Amino acid sequence: MHTNRDTRNSARLLTDAYLEVLVGLFSLRIPAVQNAVRSLEAEMVVQSSYNGEHIILQSRRIVDEARTSGAEIVAAMNQATAAFVTLMWDLLKNHANYERISIEPEIQFFRHLRNACGHNGLWNFTKLKHPARWRDKELTMRHRNLPVFKSLLKHGDVILLFIDIDLKYFAQ
Repeated sequence: MHTNRDTRNSARLLTDAYLEVLVGLFSLRIPAVQNAVRSLEAEMVVQSSYNGEHIILQSRRIVDEARTSGAEIVAAMNQATAAFVTLMWDLLKNHANYERISIEPEIQFFRHLRNACGHNGLWNFTKLKHPARWRDKELTMRHRNLPVFKSLLKHGDVILLFIDIDLKYFAQ
């Protein structure tokens, strides 16, 4: 397994990309932004290395199908957050210091968050082998099978959790 002691730059890039996705989710629902996107090319091409197999983004169709209901925005945020949490977990798990900090309460909290993101956004554990705590939040058996972002966290907490872990375990 490749381990690295400096994952901070990768973490910053992932965080920036996640925030851009969230801005996009919200901004595509603003009429002025929708009009601006509709005025662009009808298709945006994401190049593939395979000739003729490029990804074609139908920008007007995407804007026309952007839903404005709160439930649909939250569902999209849940998906984006799950992807972000999974990528950040992979960075942490491959860090050279992971074994040393793996059972720390914040890391365990993060581990359970990552697992929940992979299981339909529900806290998914049969027992809590180690304390899983972050700030004033502690996972207990009563959280089992509850939605992460309704029972204990809000989407913005994810960034705060990563900042706290970075400051506590990786800041020089």
